[in-house]
Amino acid sequence: MTTPFLQLIDAEARGFAGDELVLVLTEFDSSSWDVRAFDEGVLSELRHHYPGAKDL
Repeated sequence: MTTPFLQLIDAEARGFAGDELVLVLTEFDSSSWDVRAFDEGVLSELRHHYPGAKDL
């Protein structure tokens, strides 16, 4: 979790559930992200909040 004012550029953020890696977010600029999630529930939630996102 972060503050709403955090901006990452050319960065990689990793999300864990306990010791398990569940999400990798690579940000190229403030409008271009690559999201890798290892749980379909996480992907579904992201698709719900970002309906314009595209699967690659």
